[in-house]
Amino acid sequence: MEIRFALPNLMLQALPVLEALVQQGFEAVFVGGCVRDTAMGLPIKDVDIATSARPEQVMSIFPRCIPTGLQHGTVTVLHDGGSYEVTTFRTESEYEKHRRPLQVEFIDRLDGDLLRRDLTINAMAMNAAGVLYDPFCGLDDLNKRTVRCVGDADARFQEDALRMLRTIRFASQFEFAIAHTTWRALIKHRELLGYIAMERVQAELDRMIGGAHPGKALHLLSASKLLSYTGTVLPAANKLAQDDTLYSGLDKLADPNTRYAALLMAGGITFHDAEETLKALRLPTQKMNDILSVLSVQFAMKKQNMESELRLVWTSAVLQYGEEASRRWLSIVAWNQKHHLHDQTHLFGKWLDEMPAMTLKQLKLNGKQLAEGLRRVPGTWTGQLLKRLLLEVALDKLPNEKDLLLKQAQIWNTEDR
Repeated sequence: MEIRFALPNLMLQALPVLEALVQQGFEAVFVGGCVRDTAMGLPIKDVDIATSARPEQVMSIFPRCIPTGLQHGTVTVLHDGGSYEVTTFRTESEYEKHRRPLQVEFIDRLDGDLLRRDLTINAMAMNAAGVLYDPFCGLDDLNKRTVRCVGDADARFQEDALRMLRTIRFASQFEFAIAHTTWRALIKHRELLGYIAMERVQAELDRMIGGAHPGKALHLLSASKLLSYTGTVLPAANKLAQDDTLYSGLDKLADPNTRYAALLMAGGITFHDAEETLKALRLPTQKMNDILSVLSVQFAMKKQNMESELRLVWTSAVLQYGEEASRRWLSIVAWNQKHHLHDQTHLFGKWLDEMPAMTLKQLKLNGKQLAEGLRRVPGTWTGQLLKRLLLEVALDKLPNEKDLLLKQAQIWNTEDR
């Protein structure tokens, strides 16, 4: 029975590319995520086209092209303000190190091209009329809310071990179950993840943790112990796998960096192990520093519980690690009811909101003015004294006014001599 879908706007805009290939006598269809998401009634993000035309034939048909991946048969066609990846039907030979095919062979049959894909829900095609071509029953799996490998799951994971992480990502993204045969093959071949570059592991993990259902992804990662088999050891992996109750409600936290920090905090992981884990994942420096700053606030606050001492430690942490890290930490503590300072979050928020200054730039006295006021030659003492003044202002013990700041500095200067 023919199944037809209405094409969304992005695919309608790409129709002239598809039709130009068909008019030249080639087969051409939409493939991949755009087909899956259209079948699910979800908005699509981009459009991929597969064709029987060889790359040089595609480039001869369209005047504006970018040869983005000729060795893999991919040409990016620029048309009417849009860019579309057009890839020749292909099969892939034996895979090198369980990741990359040693050789790509261009073919004329769509079936062979779909067979090389990872999951049935990603191995569907759609023609210009919106008619679905689904040789591996991907639509049935969508309806059953199941993630299943195309064909032999053992073979798919041995060909490309990254597919194990993709399986978990798609299961979490759509809140689907993983088919028993696929899950069994994933457990059987999980040690092959060691062949995958850590940058690729990190990219998949980022999409899981930043997705709509990070708790589902982390539950599956924990159950499979997949992250214990990465090429570079992740010191935090085993502890995170021990208790998946940590993951409930993680989607309530605003952004991936906060979620990463929350996981590392809740898992009782040492700062050193957290840092080594983030380094092993090859996180960008800024992202890693953002997460570690939140953990630094956590370790500063870890043993404090007396209110008078608490305000001093909290304020010092805010000044040292910044407002952004402190607010992230605060959102995590408010989220995690098991945190020993969970009941104090209203106080932390109040103190933070009422801080007159959090950086030296916000102080109404600068180093030059301070040196002139004390009639001293500027030096390391200048910054140290300004930080001392900033702490008093942040604690609301000293008004942030130039004359009063200078007066206090003069008192300290006299006392220290």
